[in-house]
Amino acid sequence: MKAYEVVVILDPALTEEEVEGQISEINDMILNGNGKVNEIQRWGKKRLAYEVKKRREGYYILFRVTAEPKAISSLERSFKISEKVLKYMAVRFEEGQAPLPQREEPKKSEEVGASLSLEVKGGSPNG
Repeated sequence: MKAYEVVVILDPALTEEEVEGQISEINDMILNGNGKVNEIQRWGKKRLAYEVKKRREGYYILFRVTAEPKAISSLERSFKISEKVLKYMAVRFEEGQAPLPQREEPKKSEEVGASLSLEVKGGSPNG
Protein backbone atom coordinates (compact mmCIF):
# COMPACT_ATOMS: atom_id res chain seq x y z
CA MET A 1 0.00 0.00 0.00
CA LYS A 2 1.09 3.54 -0.70
CA ALA A 3 0.63 6.87 1.08
CA TYR A 4 -1.60 9.48 -0.57
CA GLU A 5 -2.97 12.92 0.15
CA VAL A 6 -6.36 13.59 -1.41
CA VAL A 7 -7.71 17.14 -1.51
CA VAL A 8 -11.40 17.47 -2.37
CA ILE A 9 -13.28 20.71 -3.00
CA LEU A 10 -17.01 20.29 -2.41
CA ASP A 11 -19.90 22.47 -3.57
CA PRO A 12 -20.33 25.35 -1.06
CA ALA A 13 -24.13 25.08 -1.30
CA LEU A 14 -24.03 21.81 0.68
CA THR A 15 -25.25 21.91 4.26
CA GLU A 16 -22.99 20.80 7.13
CA GLU A 17 -24.88 17.48 7.25
CA GLU A 18 -24.34 16.93 3.51
CA VAL A 19 -20.63 17.76 3.84
CA GLU A 20 -20.29 15.27 6.71
CA GLY A 21 -22.18 12.72 4.59
CA GLN A 22 -19.73 13.24 1.71
CA ILE A 23 -16.77 12.86 4.09
CA SER A 24 -18.31 9.65 5.41
CA GLU A 25 -18.87 8.33 1.86
CA ILE A 26 -15.26 9.06 0.87
CA ASN A 27 -14.04 7.43 4.08
CA ASP A 28 -16.17 4.34 3.37
CA MET A 29 -14.91 4.09 -0.23
CA ILE A 30 -11.31 4.10 1.00
CA LEU A 31 -12.05 1.50 3.69
CA ASN A 32 -13.95 -0.70 1.18
CA GLY A 33 -10.86 -0.62 -1.05
CA ASN A 34 -8.81 -2.07 1.85
CA GLY A 35 -7.29 1.34 2.55
CA LYS A 36 -6.83 3.27 5.76
CA VAL A 37 -7.69 6.91 6.48
CA ASN A 38 -4.89 8.31 8.62
CA GLU A 39 -6.20 11.87 8.97
CA ILE A 40 -9.00 14.15 7.81
CA GLN A 41 -8.59 17.93 7.84
CA ARG A 42 -11.61 20.13 7.23
CA TRP A 43 -10.27 23.40 5.86
CA GLY A 44 -13.74 24.90 5.43
CA LYS A 45 -15.20 27.26 2.84
CA LYS A 46 -12.64 29.20 0.85
CA ARG A 47 -12.78 31.50 -2.14
CA LEU A 48 -11.58 29.82 -5.33
CA ALA A 49 -8.92 31.44 -7.51
CA TYR A 50 -11.25 31.08 -10.52
CA GLU A 51 -14.81 29.96 -11.18
CA VAL A 52 -15.37 26.19 -11.19
CA LYS A 53 -18.74 24.77 -12.24
CA LYS A 54 -20.22 28.27 -11.84
CA ARG A 55 -19.03 28.49 -8.21
CA ARG A 56 -16.65 31.06 -6.70
CA GLU A 57 -16.24 29.24 -3.35
CA GLY A 58 -15.66 25.66 -2.29
CA TYR A 59 -15.46 23.54 0.87
CA TYR A 60 -11.91 22.14 1.14
CA ILE A 61 -11.12 18.77 2.76
CA LEU A 62 -7.76 16.97 2.99
CA PHE A 63 -7.55 13.20 3.47
CA ARG A 64 -4.24 11.51 4.33
CA VAL A 65 -4.67 7.86 3.40
CA THR A 66 -2.79 4.63 2.87
CA ALA A 67 -4.31 2.61 0.04
CA GLU A 68 -3.75 0.57 -3.08
CA PRO A 69 -3.65 2.46 -6.39
CA LYS A 70 -6.85 0.69 -7.50
CA ALA A 71 -8.74 2.16 -4.52
CA ILE A 72 -7.54 5.68 -5.38
CA SER A 73 -8.47 5.33 -9.05
CA SER A 74 -11.92 4.10 -8.00
CA LEU A 75 -12.23 7.10 -5.68
CA GLU A 76 -11.22 9.48 -8.49
CA ARG A 77 -13.77 7.87 -10.81
CA SER A 78 -16.54 8.55 -8.29
CA PHE A 79 -15.34 12.17 -7.88
CA LYS A 80 -15.63 12.71 -11.66
CA ILE A 81 -19.30 11.75 -11.75
CA SER A 82 -20.34 13.44 -8.50
CA GLU A 83 -22.04 16.81 -8.85
CA LYS A 84 -21.12 17.62 -5.26
CA VAL A 85 -17.35 17.53 -5.98
CA LEU A 86 -16.05 20.65 -7.74
CA LYS A 87 -12.39 19.57 -7.95
CA TYR A 88 -10.06 16.98 -6.47
CA MET A 89 -6.41 15.99 -6.49
CA ALA A 90 -4.76 12.81 -5.26
CA VAL A 91 -0.98 12.86 -4.75
CA ARG A 92 1.11 9.78 -3.98
CA PHE A 93 4.17 10.13 -1.76
CA GLU A 94 7.46 8.36 -2.30
CA GLU A 95 9.80 7.29 0.50
CA GLY A 96 11.37 10.33 2.18
CA GLN A 97 8.98 12.84 0.59
CA ALA A 98 7.40 15.22 3.09
CA PRO A 99 3.59 15.50 3.20
CA LEU A 100 1.76 18.82 3.18
CA PRO A 101 2.31 20.63 6.48
CA GLN A 102 -0.32 20.63 9.19
CA ARG A 103 -2.78 23.46 8.69
CA GLU A 104 -3.84 25.52 11.67
CA GLU A 105 -7.55 26.17 11.97
CA PRO A 106 -8.23 29.87 11.26
CA LYS A 107 -9.96 31.98 13.87
CA LYS A 108 -13.51 33.06 13.06
CA SER A 109 -12.42 36.68 12.69
CA GLU A 110 -9.61 35.88 10.24
CA GLU A 111 -10.18 35.83 6.52
CA VAL A 112 -8.16 33.15 4.80
CA GLY A 113 -7.40 32.97 1.06
CA ALA A 114 -8.21 29.81 -0.83
CA SER A 115 -5.22 28.89 -2.85
CA LEU A 116 -3.72 25.46 -3.00
CA SER A 117 -0.20 25.46 -4.33
CA LEU A 118 1.74 22.32 -5.03
CA GLU A 119 5.44 22.32 -5.77
CA VAL A 120 6.28 20.50 -8.97
CA LYS A 121 9.79 19.17 -9.32
CA GLY A 122 11.40 19.31 -12.73
CA GLY A 123 11.40 21.76 -15.61
CA SER A 124 8.59 23.78 -17.06
CA PRO A 125 6.48 22.26 -19.84
CA ASN A 126 7.85 24.86 -22.28
CA GLY A 127 11.41 23.83 -21.76
